Amino acid sequence: MTEVNKTLKTPEGYTITFPESESVELSLNISKDTMELLEEIARKRDLNVISVIKFFISKGLRDLEPELAKESALKRFKSRKKFKEENAEVDLVA
Repeated sequence: MTEVNKTLKTPEGYTITFPESESVELSLNISKDTMELLEEIARKRDLNVISVIKFFISKGLRDLEPELAKESALKRFKSRKKFKEENAEVDLVA
């Protein structure tokens, strides 16, 4: 597992910082047709293929198990240093 802290600058000039999180390396075999489709989507969106795959996995989890996804998001949010310092309440919408 690795911890990653990334910052992204949007075309509109916003800065998004992704907090450190643990990750697990995964090896995956998919069909050539699927990979070509993922590459086409990535190209059209000016993203890398890994980002597109991660997006679809996350979207699938939210679509298939919305309550579990909500609980997981809330747990991640509450574990953030800033949240702990402010002792804030959380109301997830969407």
